[in-house]
Amino acid sequence: MDQLDLEILNCLRENARLSASKISRKVNLSVSSVLERIHRMEEQGVILRYTAVVDQSKLGRPLMMLMGVSMESPQYYESFERSIKEEPDVTSCEYLTGSMDYLLRVTAQSHEHLQNLHHRIAMMEGVASITSYYVLKNVKDE
Repeated sequence: MDQLDLEILNCLRENARLSASKISRKVNLSVSSVLERIHRMEEQGVILRYTAVVDQSKLGRPLMMLMGVSMESPQYYESFERSIKEEPDVTSCEYLTGSMDYLLRVTAQSHEHLQNLHHRIAMMEGVASITSYYVLKNVKDE
């Protein structure tokens, strides 16, 4: 990875649909070189996937909460992770060090919906406690 690769990555982070010709003009490199570098970064696993950043409020899910989940024991990690992957209201799940084991980002249509989701997660096998944080504003999302 060199500075040109980082510039190409920044272009793709801003807009993953940007054409190679537009990227080439921005980084002052030929289109074929840009495509070659992108393909190399994909093969090396630097670029994992291309995705859309979705405004959940436009989909009728204006409420966001972060939930810190602590587990009773590591023996429950695998089953918890399988359950969370199947939970449509959870948009991300991070395994952590520190005082909690997982940090979940969840979205919901209403406070009642959040309450039901909180209850479903609390009832999962091995969940010892949940600490919830209501998100007032998303400042940065990459």
